[in-house]
Formats: sequence, structure tokens, C-alpha cells
Amino acid sequence: MVHLSQQPDAWAGMWHSLAGQARNAGRVMDFTRAYPEQITARHQPKVSAIMIEAAGRGKIKLEIKSPAQEVRWSQMIELNEPQYRMFVHPVAPESVRDGKTLVWTAEPGSEVKISTLSLGVEVPQMPWDAYAFLASYAKIARSYSMETGFVKDRAHIEAGAFESVSATGMFALASAAAAEESLGVVTPADARWVLTRTHEVVKKLKTARGLLPHFVQRVDGEYRLHPGTEYSSIDTAIYAQSMLLAAVMLHVPEVAEEIVGQLQRIEYDLMRLPDGHLSHGFADDGITLLPHGWQDWGGETALVMLMEGIADPQHRPPPMRTPGKAWQGTGFIPELQSLFHPDFDSDAPDLHDGVRWLSVRRAMLGAQRAYLPKRWPQSQAARHGIYGLSAGENQAGNGYHVGGADLPDQKLVHPHYILMSAALHPQPVEIYELFGRMEKASYFPPWGMVENLDVEGRSYLPMEGSLNAGFEALSAYHLFAKHRQIPDAIYTASQTSPHIRRAMQLFYPQAPNLEQPAGR
Repeated sequence: MVHLSQQPDAWAGMWHSLAGQARNAGRVMDFTRAYPEQITARHQPKVSAIMIEAAGRGKIKLEIKSPAQEVRWSQMIELNEPQYRMFVHPVAPESVRDGKTLVWTAEPGSEVKISTLSLGVEVPQMPWDAYAFLASYAKIARSYSMETGFVKDRAHIEAGAFESVSATGMFALASAAAAEESLGVVTPADARWVLTRTHEVVKKLKTARGLLPHFVQRVDGEYRLHPGTEYSSIDTAIYAQSMLLAAVMLHVPEVAEEIVGQLQRIEYDLMRLPDGHLSHGFADDGITLLPHGWQDWGGETALVMLMEGIADPQHRPPPMRTPGKAWQGTGFIPELQSLFHPDFDSDAPDLHDGVRWLSVRRAMLGAQRAYLPKRWPQSQAARHGIYGLSAGENQAGNGYHVGGADLPDQKLVHPHYILMSAALHPQPVEIYELFGRMEKASYFPPWGMVENLDVEGRSYLPMEGSLNAGFEALSAYHLFAKHRQIPDAIYTASQTSPHIRRAMQLFYPQAPNLEQPAGR
């Protein structure tokens, strides 16, 4: 809201960066191909309009500027609207090849309110199953830096300030999926470049007893652990299994063998807590063992166990605590392992804890889908069929929030769970219909799913966090493969890797039949 009627010489406004931080002149948006550059031309959307919803009286000037502050496009809006109205102004995509900022300015004497400022995006015609993957992959790709080889924890922060090792691994795996012939979102050569570049930069990191950092930052041209964060067992497990699968998919055996060697060099015995479980990792000094371990049942613990199993297939960790019950009913917990491995689609009791994973995952899906209609039946989320009580950024995007279907009065939805659990749904077309409703409500724009939304629909957080973006991209690929009834390349890589197969003996004696996977 801008009040300038009593200040005839004053103006007010705001600028919005279109790509990266404003001070980074090298990051721009090409309106003829608005997605990150590694995405192939036929999958690139165009920006063809600027849309602003405003009310009041006066003038609003819209401008698109280059890094050198050169005006690439401008439009003056004469406003005399007591109620909000959407104004849509076309932009010739070819005229903006280096867009850096989108600026709106309320001219002197204006009394205006602005609720929405948006880009009008033309996405190439494609089926919803391919588009859901494309938008999800583009979301994590916006956090990737070709210069550094790392994925930023959030797309809007500066490269080198706060990078996520686990998301970096998942991006390499998502790129391998994107290079599959059935999608062609990136070329195989580009996917292999991402894989090898990632491997080269991550293997230079200092480790603690072999564990990789959770987050890193660049200091004097060198990457090191971000202060106040940890050397993490689960992030090492996610990174390594992502990279191993990607190396198998892209036929780069030397990277696969080096990843296995890295896991074998981890000093697991020095990570073990008195009860026999592996610790969450080491503090930032690289020496102090974190007192909490991977005891609770779920995908995180399973991936850490598989990590050690790849290094030593003979090791038998102690049982998980509360087998078959995810802590607080948090959505992502029983789904994380299935981003990487098909075995947990089985309803045979696993050999380690006797859990029927498929039944547990289906029960969680049922609880998640029933929660909002039961507790908040008139909410916008319930009316749209949206669900997802999981974990991610809080409503303001300045802290971590963990929700769950076992908790009362939950009102913050993390829709990544919809994608993570989507392959459990008996009718994939119904999931894509839900995505269509979410798109109309602005919860699934071309930049990928929003991070979270309030059940009442009063607010949503469009921030692009790379961890959940990684979950979404991999899940969207599995849903795509199921819907098309084609071989799932990630699952095939898991099934054909001898290192993963030996480790998986901890849970299942033989690989699943991927032509007719249980429960799918």
C-alpha cells in the first residue's frame, strides 16, 4: 500500500531480482528460455507477459532492467480502480534476453495497493506427467551453480554461502533421470558432466572420520563445513546413494567405484553409540560425536543402514525402535528410502524388523489424506484435496518446521509429500488432476511446488528450498515412469548395482520384480 497524495514530488516502489542476487550480474533471465540453461530448448518456457493485481488511484510504472540498469521493457498503468483488478501486459520474449530486475514504481500523487506481481509464462505443450517432472527438476536446477558444482540450500541465496551436500547428490540423480530418452529434459552428456563435476568437488571436502558435511560454504576459494553445522551420516547416505545410482544410470563405473570406496573409508566403529546404532554424525570440530543416533524407524535410518551395508555387507545393526511407526506421523519419513530403491514397495516382512513397508506407507497416505477433511473440512486445502503434514520451512521461511498426522491442529501443509507418496496412489491420473487444481490456486507454478501453504489458503511460501525440491524431482520421475508403464531407470540402477544388492540383503533376500512391482 502506497500513500503519496500528500507528497506530490515523492515516489515509491520495489525491485525484484529475476535471477540470483541483484549484485550477481552474471545471473540473468532470458525470456525466450526462462529455465536454467542445461534444460533442453524444446522444454524451455517463454515469459510473454507481466501481470500485476492492483487497486486505487494514480499511476504505476513497470520496468524490466538489465544488470547495467538498461530498460528492456516498460509500461505505465493508469489506475482508477476501487477494487483489485488484474492487469496483463504483453512482453516480446526476444526483447528481454538479459532480464535482471522487475521494478514497479508508484508515481507522485498515487494512492495504490498491490497484491500480486507475476510473470506470464508460456510452457511448451506436454502431458501433465512430463510437466510435473520438468517443473520439479527446474526448481532444484535453479539452486545449482555450474561454476561451483554445488546446489545451494535455497535458490535465492548467493552461490558459495550455504550449499547442501545431500541436495547436490540428489540433483545429480535427478539429472540422470532427466536425461532418460523418455524425458529428454537434459542431454546425457550434460547429465554426465553434472555427475563428474559433482564428484570432483565433493571428494575434495574435508570429512570427519569419512563423513561428509551437511552444509558447506566457500572461503577464500575453498569449500569447507559451514560453521555451526555437522558432519552428517544421513546426508552422506543420501549423497552417496544418489551418486552411485546416477553413475550406474549414466554408465560411469569409475565414479560408482570411487563412491563405494568413500563409503568403505568411513570409520563406522567410531560413530557407534552405546546401543549400537550409528550417530547422526560429528559436531563442527569433526571430533565430538553427536549424542543422538539413527534408532527410530523410517527411511532415514534405513538409508544410513544401507550406507554401512554397502561398505560392509556382513554388518548387522540393532533393530529399529518402534518398527513401522513414523515419528509424529511425519510424511516424508516412510517415503525417503523409496526415492532410491524399489525394494520397500514390498509387503513381505523385512528381515531386519519384520515391517511390511508397503502397508505402513499406505496407512500413512490414508492418514495424511484424511487429516484435513476431518479437522478442517471447510478449509481451502481440504476442498482442493491437498494434503501433506511433513517437514520443511516454517510459514515465514526462517526456520524448520516438523508436522505430522499424529499431532493435533496442524495447519501448515508441505505438499512435497503429495509427490513423495504419489506412486502409492492406485490412479496416477487423479494425482495429475490434483496438480491441475494446485496450479490454478498458484501452489504449483512453473517454478515447481510451493514450499508450504496454510490450510485456509491465506498464505503460501514460494521459496525454492533444494532439499524438498530434490525429493519432489525424484518422486515426480517415479510417478512419470509408473504412469507411462515404462521401466523406472532409478530403480533399475538400484536393482543392478551389486553393492546395493549386497547391502539390501539386510532387509530383503532378493531384488523385486520391476516389471510387476508389488503394490504399484
